[in-house]
Amino acid sequence: MKKLLILLPLLIGISICASAQHAGKDVGIRGGITSGITYRQYLEHNFSYEGLMSFRKDGLQFTLLRQIHEQALLDVSENLFVVYGYGAHAGFFYDSDYKIFIYSRVYYPERRFSPVAGIDGYAALEYRMSSYPLSFALDYKPFFEISTYQFFKISIWDMAFAVKYRF
Repeated sequence: MKKLLILLPLLIGISICASAQHAGKDVGIRGGITSGITYRQYLEHNFSYEGLMSFRKDGLQFTLLRQIHEQALLDVSENLFVVYGYGAHAGFFYDSDYKIFIYSRVYYPERRFSPVAGIDGYAALEYRMSSYPLSFALDYKPFFEISTYQFFKISIWDMAFAVKYRF
């Protein structure tokens, strides 16, 4: 019993210290060209890594983004943040046609498998609700990628709406 009385304050102190340093996690969904499931791990209150498992052109891609969070428009709301960063993605897709620049299109008689790898930029305007553990974001994720099917692709219009749950 004495050991329990000695260990109890120690465990409470450790849990308080651990929860004070716990930065948090988010899980959610993202729409847009690269739509999928997201998971964000905060390392500090303004620094995080976000993983995105996305589905595009009947394929699967994994994206890892390094992000910085800054409060924006403090006069309007304390819950509005600007999030920006960069990252990379890898995966595969299936397709039977692709564009060369803007005007011409190349068609194949069958769908082809292609591995893909690329680099990503990231910028978002995010609102974090104070009364519920939810956040809403309008994000922009341009990317450049290379593949065996279409040698390179640049997409500057990957914009999306995301909903995330904080825990």
